[in-house]
Amino acid sequence: MRAETIDQAIRDLVSVYGDGVRTAREGSRTLVRVSDLDLPPGCRPPTTLMLIVFDPDQPKPIPYVQPGQLLANGRAPRSTSTQIVGGESWMQFSFNIPWAEGQSIIRFVTAARQRFAQND
Repeated sequence: MRAETIDQAIRDLVSVYGDGVRTAREGSRTLVRVSDLDLPPGCRPPTTLMLIVFDPDQPKPIPYVQPGQLLANGRAPRSTSTQIVGGESWMQFSFNIPWAEGQSIIRFVTAARQRFAQND
């Protein structure tokens, strides 16, 4: 991803989520933390922190949520792993979210949130 794409994505996230957006750098990666992200009805907890990692060496952002997040059916999502990112534990999930450079980061976040409406 180009630096301009990352900068625009951060501006777009701030325009939607306001003060709930925090950024940090970890080497060449940009970490963007979005707080109180609403999840689909039935998810537990109903909101989560989301970490979006923008890595210039990757073709698209990498989303993470707080460990322990449950799906709308009350079950833990399959194909997840816990990763340490920015010194904190985050849950990464195996879910292919289509995205191409220049597309809306808000649509990407919405697709990531929808992962939790599924029953597997």
